[in-house]
Amino acid sequence: MLKLSASSIGTHEKCPKQYQYRYIIKPDVPPTDWSFLEFGKCAHRVLELFHEHLLYNVEDPSRYPDIMKVAFKKALKEFNMGILKPELPALKEVIQDYLNAIKENGLPPVIHNELSFELMVGNYMVRGFIDRIDKIADGEYHVVDYKTNKNPKYLTNFQLLLYAMVVKSKYPDAEIIHGSYILLKHKSRTKDWTFTEKDYQDTIDKINRVGKDITLGTSWEKRPSILCNWCDYYTICQGSWTGEDEKE
Repeated sequence: MLKLSASSIGTHEKCPKQYQYRYIIKPDVPPTDWSFLEFGKCAHRVLELFHEHLLYNVEDPSRYPDIMKVAFKKALKEFNMGILKPELPALKEVIQDYLNAIKENGLPPVIHNELSFELMVGNYMVRGFIDRIDKIADGEYHVVDYKTNKNPKYLTNFQLLLYAMVVKSKYPDAEIIHGSYILLKHKSRTKDWTFTEKDYQDTIDKINRVGKDITLGTSWEKRPSILCNWCDYYTICQGSWTGEDEKE
C-alpha cells in the first residue's frame, strides 16, 4: 500500500524527480544542515511544549510568559545549537509575537497538540501530524499549522484540508471546520479558510490523482525552479537548470 503525507504529495506536485530521489531511490548524499529547517522545527517544538502544558494545567494568563520560557529552554536542548545559534534572536522574536497574539486574542481552545494520524483515502494511506486542533463550539473545529515561511504567498489550503478530513473522521459532529496557517515570521498573523464539501472532494481527487501517478511511476519529471538551490539532491541532479538528463 502506498503511504503518503501532505509533505510527500507536495514534493511530487512541486517536482516528481525530487519525490523519486527522496522516497524511492534514496541516494546516499551528504545531509545538508539548513538553518531555516532547524529554526522551523524548534519553533514548532516550543509551541508544542507550551500548549502541552496548558492542555493539562489551568494557569493564570500572567503565567504564560514563564511557561513559554520553560518550553523554550527545554526545546533548545533538543536541537543542534551550532546550526541554530545564529537564528536565536529571530526565534525569540517569533515566540514573543505568538505570546502577544495570545494576550490580544486569548488562549485558543486547544484539544489536540501534535496529533498523529492515519487516514485512508481511496487506496492510499495518508499519514502525518497536525500541529493543533481547537474546538470552537459544538460541531465547530479549527485546524492549525505553524509556518515559518518568509513568504506566505504560495501557501495553499491543501494541507489544512487534509487535516480537516481527519477531524471529520474523528468527530462525527464536525459540521464546520476552519483552517489557518499561523505565520510565525509575520507576527503570528493568520491565513484562514472555512471549508466546503467541494473543497473536501477536490482534496480527495488530488490525493487519488497523485497516488495514481506515483504508483504508475512512468515519468519522474524534473521541474527546475529557484527552489533547486535548497534541494538536498541538487548536487546529483545534473542539468536541472538546462533540462539535460542526469547520469544515474
